[in-house]
Amino acid sequence: MKNIKYLLLILTSLFILNSCSNDSDEQNCPENEIATMKINGEEKQFVVSGWGINLDNDGTGHTLDIQLTVGVFSPQQDSYSVTLKMPYKKVGDNIMEEINYLRVEGTTSTEGDFLQSELQSKVTVNKNNCISATFSGTAILEGNEVTISDGNLQHIYAEPF
Repeated sequence: MKNIKYLLLILTSLFILNSCSNDSDEQNCPENEIATMKINGEEKQFVVSGWGINLDNDGTGHTLDIQLTVGVFSPQQDSYSVTLKMPYKKVGDNIMEEINYLRVEGTTSTEGDFLQSELQSKVTVNKNNCISATFSGTAILEGNEVTISDGNLQHIYAEPF
């Protein structure tokens, strides 16, 4: 009888432990679309204008590119294009590899890259149908310091890939 009680206790314990799930590992898509950042302290609202996946040069994985834009790219407009580059389907702190930056203002343009050593990022969702990330960084581009702060991207792709 004593063995049956122990057996029931063990089976009940196993059932309870297997019923628990680890919700912190699940990546939930964002509910709202957000693409914002401060550039040199000025808040900017962006739109996600493109995305793609590229095979890494060494063939070990894939890189996700997300292009954010604001403004109209013509010589009379103040426009920005920012491309975020990170490993596809990877989440974590400081995994963003690079930010490509382009600003067109009047008849001049400034462009360059924020490299991983200049960036801080946190990617919490990176799936084939959505992404959620925060980012910031500073770079010297064409002799001028450019600071991106409070970057926030919450996006659901039009079609999963």
